[in-house]
Amino acid sequence: MSRRRKINIGIVILFAALVGWQYGLFNRYNYLTAKFAIMRDAPTIITVGEPTPCDEPCMELREKYGFQVKNFGKKVSGSQLRGINDYNLEIKNYLIRKNGADWLEKYESELGTLNLNTKSKSNENLN
Repeated sequence: MSRRRKINIGIVILFAALVGWQYGLFNRYNYLTAKFAIMRDAPTIITVGEPTPCDEPCMELREKYGFQVKNFGKKVSGSQLRGINDYNLEIKNYLIRKNGADWLEKYESELGTLNLNTKSKSNENLN
């Protein structure tokens, strides 16, 4: 192989690595890991920031719709965030195919009902 060909191959590999890093392909959550999670039938929605508390009825509701939620943390780099966004997009598209187009609205309304029931029960316990 000539020296010029080796340099061209090196430039292509470097460019591919930079593009992969920029789009989060070297992070834990990205487009490819979303596809693997879907193949394993273990979809997980990744959140960034403060974790929201979820009790037993909330977990059962998530199980009903076929997903889990994991919190990534508060400090996220730009490439990690792009990877997480790509991951979540693929997972949400999968959940639309699995549960129907309006699954998110149904889930949020049921979650709101659970929260209201939980608050009313805690108020009854205070009285």
